[in-house]
Amino acid sequence: MKRTLSFVLSALLILLLLPYPAAAKKTSAPDKPASDENRVVLTIGENATRSGPRYNEKLGMWKYLAEKVGVEIRYIFMSDEEYAARLASGDLPDIVATSKNLSRILDNGVALDADPYLKEYCPNLLKGDARVTYDVFKKLGNDGDGFYFFPAKIGYNGVGYDNETSTRGYIVRWDYYKELGYPPVNNEDDYLNVLLQMHENHPYTEDGYPIYLYSVDNFSGYDTAFRAELSLDYWAPYKYQNNMFTNEVYDGYVDSAHSMWWACMEWENKLYRAGRENGSYDLELFTQTQEQFEAKCARGQYLGLHSVKRTLYNESVKKDPDTLAGYNIIPTAAANYYTNVYQLLGNGPGYMWFISANSPHKEEALRLFNYMCDPDFVRELTLGRQGETWDCDEDGIPRMNEYGQQQLDAYKAGSTDPDNYFVKWGNFDIMPSNWPLLRDNSPHPDGQSVDFATITREYEAATMTNNIALDICDHYGVELPTDAFYNAGGLDFRNDCGEAISSCLSSLNRDQLRILSEADALLQQVQVDLILAESDEEWEAIRDETIRKLVEMGEPEVFRAYQKMWDKAADVVVPLVRQMQIRNGVEPYTPEDYADHGKGTEVNRP
Repeated sequence: MKRTLSFVLSALLILLLLPYPAAAKKTSAPDKPASDENRVVLTIGENATRSGPRYNEKLGMWKYLAEKVGVEIRYIFMSDEEYAARLASGDLPDIVATSKNLSRILDNGVALDADPYLKEYCPNLLKGDARVTYDVFKKLGNDGDGFYFFPAKIGYNGVGYDNETSTRGYIVRWDYYKELGYPPVNNEDDYLNVLLQMHENHPYTEDGYPIYLYSVDNFSGYDTAFRAELSLDYWAPYKYQNNMFTNEVYDGYVDSAHSMWWACMEWENKLYRAGRENGSYDLELFTQTQEQFEAKCARGQYLGLHSVKRTLYNESVKKDPDTLAGYNIIPTAAANYYTNVYQLLGNGPGYMWFISANSPHKEEALRLFNYMCDPDFVRELTLGRQGETWDCDEDGIPRMNEYGQQQLDAYKAGSTDPDNYFVKWGNFDIMPSNWPLLRDNSPHPDGQSVDFATITREYEAATMTNNIALDICDHYGVELPTDAFYNAGGLDFRNDCGEAISSCLSSLNRDQLRILSEADALLQQVQVDLILAESDEEWEAIRDETIRKLVEMGEPEVFRAYQKMWDKAADVVVPLVRQMQIRNGVEPYTPEDYADHGKGTEVNRP
């Protein structure tokens, strides 16, 4: 029976207050083991990881998972074409990771309704306070709706301390920025002036390549969204982004003062007009490939970027161990800091898992998910088997043993020694598509993080080796680079619920989607004209005419329908995220206290 996307994704809210079983000396025993020759072969298919296959059946963590569930795991990476064919036929692996086609999955009936099986085979989803989130599902859905999708990595995306800064903000070539004496950047105009000064000092690389003011690999507004004067959640669908403090949603098509896309167009136009005379605006941005863009970043041809790229630093430090050549954000209150983001639905809807309705191994698949949301087991996947690399002391406090700490430190420092425990064990970066269900920074019942060994201020400070991070600490007089950002008055994403809210919304209807497709096509048509406008008057004329056409095609009516769905979901989601933040010691911002954020007063014209 078909289900709407709204009802199904709303069901994922069951995971919000995921209760953890009481801390124990050992994780739960394996399910009844089968002899090797009689083991079920559990197939896991993936079509979500952008970088292609990410699995190695020889890794200790995967062997351990298979051992616990009592199966043999066989991994399948599916191309888009193969995945589409399998969705149509229903011939799918037992477990599937996807980042798209959620509505089609439901319409085709290829996903298992796991709801009737959770109590027996996946009880870690149904205990204690999780009943609260199940009630939320009932509010947003209808009686009888099932549970089809398992999200990936519930918990915090980024913590308030790290030995490297966020990759989003006002980004500069740090070595050139230091040459200027670390000038403050309090707004976009300050930033442009810094870029121009750096270009005056460095018009070419040491190898003779031209240096440009700034670059992006797309014009979606990824850079402008994080600026304080916009304060938008980049990941909401369409061009309907929410204010990250209030969670109010805006129409980014016609409300140019609250639109990261329109802000991006104006910012790019500023760059073009500042660099048209001396060639410091890279006109190849419109035609170059991703590979060409990455190569320029690696050569240091851009003074500013839309997102921090590490390649320049990683290559430069091989030649000069003291180098500061690389990109980093400037500590400032003028950009919001992507940390303390509580992801109520994990990385959904971008990453989701489901069990095939045709799977003959439903019980085994559910048991696997049961382990993947068990904080004790996820701790072992993160830090090795209890008793081998770590154990609990007489007070029940987990501690790394000497061997485990030595092996972990070497691994974190980049060891590729085939005999290193963690080289053989593996890590979540090699796991398919954002497994497990819990993040390693999730709180454990013992009061520490699931990863108690590395997710601490002390460990971050002790293992900080990046020269740029060290320079930030030295210049700003702080222990960690993140401290410099907060000391500057920067705010983070602790209030933002945009991804969770948007995951709870049903799809727009066919006519509405057609209108938005036409709206996107119109914006694409005028993009180059806006960026290359020769004056404010020309830019504003193009903007006004474009908005007139958007209104004429009916886009504002689509937004009003979307806004109603958004507000209904936000009324449920926002209080729960706030509750989780308070429970975890992250005090939310009072939206009214930040009324000067997100008003578009500096980037966009009224």
